[in-house]
Amino acid sequence: MNHSRRHCLLGGVAAALLPWRADAQDAAYPSRPLRFVVGFAPGGPADGVTRLFASRLQAQLGQTVNVENVPGAGSTLGIARLSKMAADGYTIGFAHTASLSIGPSLYKNVGYDPLKSLTSVARLCEYVNVLAVRADSQWRSLSDLLAAARAQPGALSYGSAGIGSTNHLSGELLAAKAGVKLTHVPYRGTALAVNDLMGGALQFVFDAPNSAGPLAAAGKIRLLATTGRTRHKLYPDLPSMAETVPDYEFRGWMGVVAPSGLPPALQQRLTRELELASAAPDTAERLAALGLDVAFGEPHELARVIAAELALWGPLIRSLNLTVQ
Repeated sequence: MNHSRRHCLLGGVAAALLPWRADAQDAAYPSRPLRFVVGFAPGGPADGVTRLFASRLQAQLGQTVNVENVPGAGSTLGIARLSKMAADGYTIGFAHTASLSIGPSLYKNVGYDPLKSLTSVARLCEYVNVLAVRADSQWRSLSDLLAAARAQPGALSYGSAGIGSTNHLSGELLAAKAGVKLTHVPYRGTALAVNDLMGGALQFVFDAPNSAGPLAAAGKIRLLATTGRTRHKLYPDLPSMAETVPDYEFRGWMGVVAPSGLPPALQQRLTRELELASAAPDTAERLAALGLDVAFGEPHELARVIAAELALWGPLIRSLNLTVQ
């Protein structure tokens, strides 16, 4: 057998074996521990969601799932690091409205393209904010508050967890959709803003239902509306913002992504495992304690949400000249 013919035969055998080898590798997955990158510090809802699903995946896959906290720059640092890791199914990351829908427009050079640098795996949950005023406020509805804002442009101030946070942009979206001028006051965390609201330094805030709800029940603040398009199941008597401002909707989300180029078979496996984890009996209860609603979504649904929100938040952020170094 001459050299060229032998080379062709060996090449043909190798090519024939390649699909089998890939299938065998997929069947053996996972054969070692996984990394779950989250762009937030330990503690808080994002870290809590990550650790909940990491523990579920660990039990389902029979492999350790190590949570890796990479906080900073509104969670964009964690996504930037994830985007440069191997797309082999052994590294996944926590995705969030802040890191994929807001951060790319807010921070300069985040180091990734939210649609091209990552593989969507699943949406896990959603959340809304609630608009709260002091318990003794003269405003008993969103209409009352907007009437005051129109009467005195810029006189009403609201606090947030910082520039570009979801409760900041909830207020900017309200100003844009309702055609009013509001004054934003950034804080280092929503809790500080709520304290100043109760102390009278602010007129309103947007906060998460799980933290605002108990304060409202204790008579310390009054809730006027939720930011979803429809009423929230936990607050059936509380109007949605859209009932007063028809085009208004803010609904944040959390999910899982992987580096770009993740093989479809591994993407599908991880999606199915996360769907199973989402359907576990106590998942809804655990998420509700964090102010979140189970809202499992397929990869194409997550990609669609990211694209739609980039189209919403990008122009708004640019129109306000918001940037964070």
